[in-house]
Amino acid sequence: MTSKTLYIVVCGAPLASRAGDGVRAARQHGWDPYLIPTDAAMSWLADQDLGDAPVITGSRNPNQLRRTPPADAVAVVPMTFNTLNAWAIGNANTYPLTTLCAALGSRTPTAAVPFAKNDLAGHPAWLASLAVLRYAGIRVINPHDGSTTSVDPLESGTGDQVATNFRWQWVLNQLEPQIRSS
Repeated sequence: MTSKTLYIVVCGAPLASRAGDGVRAARQHGWDPYLIPTDAAMSWLADQDLGDAPVITGSRNPNQLRRTPPADAVAVVPMTFNTLNAWAIGNANTYPLTTLCAALGSRTPTAAVPFAKNDLAGHPAWLASLAVLRYAGIRVINPHDGSTTSVDPLESGTGDQVATNFRWQWVLNQLEPQIRSS
């Protein structure tokens, strides 16, 4: 089986506690995963078994060689309110956002799992940004049940439970058909 490169962009929310599970699931499905965490996600990754998956942080220095092979697909798990809105407007002021904007611009198959509480999801930017990303071809996955038809925000205090019930297979199932058809 030929290995495919999967960038896993991880934002700072309870679902980031499952990044190690994502690495293992990706490898079981023939992917070579690279983790690209936001600054807020770093503390969530600290005590996880990530195998030997590279964790890529910060922008590369001038004259530094590329640190990753080109991505065959990208997963944003979890995608916070901040990242959702910054990505939708094309804000590429951090390495994770630059990675996401480049993936969108190159039409790299991408799946994202929004993870925001009701109060943030009630902001008008939430629906507008989801619409922009969906229009651009991003597969948006509900963290509660894997649905791609709607995204339910989280009730305050339920993030850990939603993370526990989350299945990485939902993400991989959305990416596999896109890879085969590209």
